[in-house]
Amino acid sequence: MNDIVLVTADSVRYDHVDEMGFISSLDPQIGVTTAHYTRPSLAGLLSSSLNAAIESRIAGPTIASVLGEQGYTCIGLAPTPQTDPAFGFDKGFEEYETFSDGGGDNPLKNRRSWLRESLGRFDSVRRLYRRLVPMEAVLSGIPSDEEVIDMAIERFNDASSPRFLWVHLMESHRPYGTGSNALPKELDRRAGAAGNDGLLRSVSVTDEEIEEIDGYYRDALGRVDGEIERLLAGIDSEPAFVFTSDHGDELGEEGYFYHQGFRRRVADTLIEAPVVMDGFDIEPPERFSALDIAPTMVERAGCDAPESWHGRSLTAGGSETLITVAPWHEEATVAVQDGTKKLVAQNASLSLESESGRAEASRSEVSPEIEQRLRNLGYTDAG
Repeated sequence: MNDIVLVTADSVRYDHVDEMGFISSLDPQIGVTTAHYTRPSLAGLLSSSLNAAIESRIAGPTIASVLGEQGYTCIGLAPTPQTDPAFGFDKGFEEYETFSDGGGDNPLKNRRSWLRESLGRFDSVRRLYRRLVPMEAVLSGIPSDEEVIDMAIERFNDASSPRFLWVHLMESHRPYGTGSNALPKELDRRAGAAGNDGLLRSVSVTDEEIEEIDGYYRDALGRVDGEIERLLAGIDSEPAFVFTSDHGDELGEEGYFYHQGFRRRVADTLIEAPVVMDGFDIEPPERFSALDIAPTMVERAGCDAPESWHGRSLTAGGSETLITVAPWHEEATVAVQDGTKKLVAQNASLSLESESGRAEASRSEVSPEIEQRLRNLGYTDAG
């Protein structure tokens, strides 16, 4: 059995992957994400489940749990509270870290605070919060990508073979870096307010400023690319390697910027992410569902995909229908597409009945202890 490495980087648009020279050299394809922001998208990716995307948490067996049963040492490093064990993301991992200590007892900084999540539904509260807590807090409170990669190399090389490593990188997330690398705070605030629910389209972001935002984003993608290349150079094997993103970002299209869960948007710039599958004896289609990544990975290790998984191995052509779910509280937008058509149902009540059970869009309920740790990234809406 061979080692397998999965790297996900936050907010990488497929149409900007040329800024990632190393990743581009591996012939990336278009992956249609399972959701529009981090938690439901990664939950759907890791457990190949639409139920997981709808409920914004792991549903059923994960890549790590399947590989762990086959003797793999599974290591996960994901520096965001969106992947907290409270949502099942540690399932199957022997070593798992989110590096997230939360916002303490302050209900406005606390990312799992029910009060903050509920108040975050209102535009006026979001605008006030953004002035009090700048978006640079998203990255300043967690380890840098360089530090995460250093830890990943050390832990992977110290682990027993065969090994599965998942690393999530955050510096491609708005504001695209820290310190001098980060997008200027005032511009970031104005761009984040533009287009919110169609109520703030009068917020001024000039064409020159859009180019400036795009430049910071491209620079961030280049830095993340370098860290991925360093990871693969630093580990002590030549693993099967998968790269993708949880979702893309908006950079002024239709008046919107970034990705914010409450919008429930499924624009192509948000749901088309690059996918690299290096070391797999397949010729993937040019465009496929992110649900198909997990079945293809475990097949590479000689494992059968669980019957509850909704994806289909790329060796069998992948899924015929590509589905993206954009849940937020009790409603979701759904995009269903094939090679020629895209059907979108916006802001609807949603439920799914399948072999893996019934799933409905709703706000996640977690314990008070866990509520004290979720909202430490410094922005009101999950991302």
